[in-house]
Amino acid sequence: MLIFDQLKKNDPHLRLLALIVLCGLAVLAAGLWWVQIVSARDYQANLETQSFRTVRIPAVRGMILDRNGTPLAENAPSYNISLYLEELKDPFRKEYAKIRPRQVVTNLPSAWKLWLGPSIVQTQYVRIKSAGKIHELEWEARFRVVSNAVLQTSQTLRRPLTFNAAEFKTHYLKRLALPYPLVQRIENAEIARFMEQSAATPGMDLEIQSMRFYPHATLAAHVLGHLHLSDELDEGELSAFDYKLPDFRGLIGIEYAFDGELHGRAGAKSVLVNNLGYRQTENIWSAAEPGKNVVLTIDARIQEAAEQALQSAAAPKPVRGAAVVMDVNTGDILAMASAPAFDPNYFVNRRAFPVGYYTRIQTENAEKNRATQENYRPGSIFKTVVALACLESGLDPNATYQVQPHSRIPGRSGIFVGRKEFADTAPPGIYNFKRALIHSSNSYFIHHGLDAGIQRITELAQRLHLGERVNLRTKQEISGNFPDQRKIARGWSDGDTANICIGQGYVDVTPLQMTVLASALANGGKVLWPQLVKRVESSQPDSPEPAVPFPTGLVRDNLGVKPRTLQIVKDAMVADVEDPEGTGKAAFIKGFRICGKTGTAENERGGSIDRGYQTTWFLSFAPYEQPRYAVVVMVERGSSGGGTCAPLIKKIYEALIERERSSAPRGNTLAQAN
Repeated sequence: MLIFDQLKKNDPHLRLLALIVLCGLAVLAAGLWWVQIVSARDYQANLETQSFRTVRIPAVRGMILDRNGTPLAENAPSYNISLYLEELKDPFRKEYAKIRPRQVVTNLPSAWKLWLGPSIVQTQYVRIKSAGKIHELEWEARFRVVSNAVLQTSQTLRRPLTFNAAEFKTHYLKRLALPYPLVQRIENAEIARFMEQSAATPGMDLEIQSMRFYPHATLAAHVLGHLHLSDELDEGELSAFDYKLPDFRGLIGIEYAFDGELHGRAGAKSVLVNNLGYRQTENIWSAAEPGKNVVLTIDARIQEAAEQALQSAAAPKPVRGAAVVMDVNTGDILAMASAPAFDPNYFVNRRAFPVGYYTRIQTENAEKNRATQENYRPGSIFKTVVALACLESGLDPNATYQVQPHSRIPGRSGIFVGRKEFADTAPPGIYNFKRALIHSSNSYFIHHGLDAGIQRITELAQRLHLGERVNLRTKQEISGNFPDQRKIARGWSDGDTANICIGQGYVDVTPLQMTVLASALANGGKVLWPQLVKRVESSQPDSPEPAVPFPTGLVRDNLGVKPRTLQIVKDAMVADVEDPEGTGKAAFIKGFRICGKTGTAENERGGSIDRGYQTTWFLSFAPYEQPRYAVVVMVERGSSGGGTCAPLIKKIYEALIERERSSAPRGNTLAQAN
């Protein structure tokens, strides 16, 4: 009997049951309508969200240029071969089928034997009960496919390549939606061979990536600094990226100090993946913004001349030293060289360098910028500061002083301070101020330095800000040392003052600090802030964004001495180079008057003076008539300031003269051009 016939009967229970069933069907229909129609878009959005992977795209770094626009750090295309794993799904399955265990079937049904023949042999897959065994075979299949791809690529490129299974497994598990990098930075000839034969291997393609490149290798390496791999995010950037492509940040030098400007702003893209995690398509969400260019005060030609001069030093190899060239009127650093040097390309492309390259860098301590990052005793170049203190305290430069012979060393002079006798390379005899500076007489400057007193010397050192940093922001600076008032008030002796007078004892400086001193002697007493950067500008030629110039000629302090005092020191320094008896005569250039002061500082090793580890110096500025440049050279383990450093100073000034000649209007003389 039909249900409708039953419903016609006056049966309330049955009708109630029917009503409940109808209500249930109505609820189901409403729910289906809500899910399929009303909420469809939300479910679709959730599905897409779960299927997308976000990828952070590094920005192209801005360039670092010298003052004339010569690129010192730029970006070059790097050609890489990558495997797109989503295209290897079928090869993975086929390889798995090959290596899966099989067994021979011996108990075939009789009907099969009649149909196929009695001699036919059948095989079938062995049932694998362990999930771990299946997993192991799947990985083995993937390893074989990728290993074969590496082998084929090696044969195509004609160079040995190795397959790192652990590295591939990590990539597959954590970065499956991204291509697997097979070979990085291939050469032009390899690109041509690969393009000819790339169709033979599925899933393989050529990718282009921007890579930091230092075209002049070691030139200005300590100024530029170098990069390191980093996963640091930009300020305000989302941290929820699924993948972050390799990105570099500045570690030291200008690359570090101006990393925010050079780095640019990273972009983002989305990768659509299937249920297995393989890449399907990708879309750019936001394009990366390239970094800004940083224009330095460095002149690449002078920088190269300074580095070559250091390498030619008559000192144990590898040469350890520094050279700084500064504009005495603006504080612009035209060159800052340190030896030994390193190639910053190593830190972005280590595979291009021989095994053991970084070990050599570490052994030679080559990453250290010896112009700013190492303390040195100044030796006799500090006599220029003592000379200012003595002259300001009333020393008559024409008055003579009798220097006595050394009590034990024939032909040498000496002076007793208390019971200690200070030796002197200058011969005994009568000295006025100029002759004492020319011969670098320890006895003369100790005698008059004690008369002037440590307080006057300390006041000048404080105005020069010795013992303080110059704030280059490059993370490569040390402050040096100079005694403060507390040190002097606590057990200070005349012997300590005598040591200070000849640049020994409680005084340590950097070559850059001594270049600031030379500039102050040259420009009338202004103690300048050294500058390494001229401006920061957009890397896009058509950008409306204006460049940001950095101020020059910033005065940090003033020596506070009379012009006559500076002139007396200046006259004595030019005589040190031009007088045949001067310790700096090896720096002489005809027609270009150089004011100089040599120095040789003793260093202690194991509690005693080590003659083989002395620090040699040459402090200078030029030309005498209208100073423009301050040049300081320091070489570790040199013979003397005059013998080791003076010839290097000459080479650097010759490069400066050539620079002026090349930039002078045609027909003008060097003097007219400047």
